[in-house]
Amino acid sequence: MITRHYEKGDEVRIAKLFEDVFHQTMNVEQWKWKYTGQGLHDNKSAIAINERGELAGHFGAIAVRAWCMNRSEMAYQAVDQMIDERYRGGLQRKGLYFHLGSFYWEYINSFKYGFVNLNHMRLGKVAGFFEDCISVKDHSLHVRKYLCPLFKLEQMDWDDKQIDVLWDKVYKGIGWSIIRDREFLKWRFKTNPFHTHKLYGLRRRYINGLLGWIVVNERDDTLSLTDLLFIDEYLESLLKKVISMAYREDKKRIVLWLNNRYDERLSAMGFESVERGTYIPNIIRAKVCDNKEMNRNFYFTMGDTDFM
Repeated sequence: MITRHYEKGDEVRIAKLFEDVFHQTMNVEQWKWKYTGQGLHDNKSAIAINERGELAGHFGAIAVRAWCMNRSEMAYQAVDQMIDERYRGGLQRKGLYFHLGSFYWEYINSFKYGFVNLNHMRLGKVAGFFEDCISVKDHSLHVRKYLCPLFKLEQMDWDDKQIDVLWDKVYKGIGWSIIRDREFLKWRFKTNPFHTHKLYGLRRRYINGLLGWIVVNERDDTLSLTDLLFIDEYLESLLKKVISMAYREDKKRIVLWLNNRYDERLSAMGFESVERGTYIPNIIRAKVCDNKEMNRNFYFTMGDTDFM
C-alpha cells in the first residue's frame, strides 16, 4: 500500500471512490470547483493506492484563506475522508484509516477544522486524531413579521465592493474565520454546482453603508441562512429583516448555525436551539490550539461546511 499526497489526475479515482462510499455523485468538474475553485492549489489531500493501482482511501483537505490567532494564514478544511469498504477495520489504532490519517494530519501544521457525524467523531477519538470541542446546533425560528422601518434588506450582487469593506470592519472582532470577502462568496456560493444561493444586504434607509449580509438557500418551506456576516450591534436587525422576508415568501421557519457565544442573543429573539449531531472536533494531531480557545473563537456558519 502506497500512501502519498494528491497528484494531478488523482481526481478521477477520487470522484469514483466518493460515489462508491457516499452513494452520491461528484464528477471531476465538481471536484475541481470544490478543491481549486477559489484559485488555491496547495492541496494537502492524502491518498492510499493498493498494489493493483486502485484508490483504497482518501482524506481531503481544502485550502482556505483565514484570519486565525491574530494573523492571516492558510487554513485547511478536512473533507471527504473515505476508505474503500475492503480496507475498513474496527475502532482500533491500526488499519488504513489510522495509517492514512496519521500521514495526513502530520503534514497540516496550521489551523484545520472539519464537520463530522457522531460515528466519525468516535472513530477519530479512538484513533487519537480528535478531541471533543464543538457540538453544532440548529437555531430555528417559526417566521413572523417584524417592523423595522429604519432598515432595508435588498438583494446584492456577488461582486459588490461593500462586501470587502464590511469584512475589513469586522474581521478582528469575530474570532477565527474564513476570510469572507467577495472572492470567497463568489466561489463558495455564486459558482456552487450543488446548491443555489441568494445574497442579501442590510442597510439603513437613505444610507448606503453595508451593516451586514446574509446568504440564503431555500429548502421546501424552510429558509436556510447559509452564511452571514455583520457589524455586531446589527445582528438582531439583520435577522428580523430576513425573518420578515421569509414570512412574506410563505416560508414556515428559518434555520442557521452560529458560534455558541451568540446563543443568548438568539434565545432572546425566540430561537430554539437543538444539537443536530454534527461536531467540530479539535484536531489534536499537530495540535495548534486548546479546546476552550477553539470553542470560544471559531466563527462558523453552514457556509463553512462542504455539504450545506
